[in-house]
Amino acid sequence: MKFAKRLLETSGLECAVQQSVRGFSPGENLVRFANENDIDHIFLGIKKKFRAQKAILESTVRYVILKAPCPVTTVNLNLQKMSAEALLKDRRILLVDDEPDILETVGELLNMCYLDTASNFDEAVKLIRDNRYDMVILDIMGVNGYKILERARQKDIPALMFTANALTPENLKKSIEKGADSYIPKDELVNILDHAAAAIKARVEGKQGYGAWFSNLKPFFDNSFSKGWRDKDRAFWSSFDDKYGG
Repeated sequence: MKFAKRLLETSGLECAVQQSVRGFSPGENLVRFANENDIDHIFLGIKKKFRAQKAILESTVRYVILKAPCPVTTVNLNLQKMSAEALLKDRRILLVDDEPDILETVGELLNMCYLDTASNFDEAVKLIRDNRYDMVILDIMGVNGYKILERARQKDIPALMFTANALTPENLKKSIEKGADSYIPKDELVNILDHAAAAIKARVEGKQGYGAWFSNLKPFFDNSFSKGWRDKDRAFWSSFDDKYGG
């Protein structure tokens, strides 16, 4: 419920979150709440997994539609079937990089988003302060990326570190420790759409999803870094593997 509240607030929606356990069926509970609080519209999220759950959900939805004092809209959000373009459509993203070519290219690749750009630390901080973003994509070198990451984390904005000059095992570890949602080498520029969508998907699911992200890029890191590159920080990477999978 905390995640749901944060998601709505990040999207610019004023909201209140309430858990209601009053001894009624879910459908009765929703209808009573709508009557007591003069609700104008009910949106019901549907997530079907098993046959028994499906029967219960259909019964609840049917009851609410028939008994509710207001319009009812049902929503079935299936993240596994959504394309990267659909996950990112109309998202507002801030891109921070001191290279004009990168700003232009990423803007073309993410043309389904509303993209703001900044070429230095001060511009980025002002934009984060004054606006709501679904994601920040930022370089490390040249724009004081870790300080920007701190500002993004303070507002709980997903952050994707996107770097070339700072592509080292130390910066990879530091980015994870400081709460970046992923750490993408600029060699992966052509796949930035998929990387950004994966980070958004993980956040919608209520997690950061390091497992899938790191597994996809580990062959690249193994090839780019020296042999045994994780040995220096073995305790950190062992703990990482235990939590997210090696």
